[in-house]
Amino acid sequence: MKKEQFLLIIVAIILVSAISLRVLQLFDKEKNKNENLVPLVVSEQTLPASTTTDNTNEVDVVIPEQTATSTVPTVSIFQPLSAAIVSSPLEVLGQAPGNWFFEATLPVKLVAADGEIIAAHYAEAQSDWMTENLVPFKATLEFATTATSGYLIVSKDNPSGLPENDASFQIPVNF
Repeated sequence: MKKEQFLLIIVAIILVSAISLRVLQLFDKEKNKNENLVPLVVSEQTLPASTTTDNTNEVDVVIPEQTATSTVPTVSIFQPLSAAIVSSPLEVLGQAPGNWFFEATLPVKLVAADGEIIAAHYAEAQSDWMTENLVPFKATLEFATTATSGYLIVSKDNPSGLPENDASFQIPVNF
């Protein structure tokens, strides 16, 4: 009799655990939806490595044309939209694959059309980043500039420094 009760308790614990996990998964999916925002989908592309010219925060950046390298989107930007007029403080909202993050952050830069770095900071993951799925991120960039146009560049965090692990994407913005 005691053996049957023990087995019944074990089965009940397993069932309750399985149901709880499923409910939590459904809750997380609903929490991550951004129904009111229209995403700008950008496919993964790699920018050439930047070269520092001196200590004035200027770098040589070659901005390639945005061409899709994959049919599967890897990044979605909700805010700002491409070619939007932006001002400080700039809130950046989007999603990137979990493998773009390191310690729940990824680099974000605002660069003038001439290559001058206007602002650089880190976006923070807004949910579990240790996944291959898209992870929402948020960043706030404060800046002052006389430039009229530039690019918002979000990069894959690459603590190894290996070029094969580099990836970036950008969208044009106006100031």
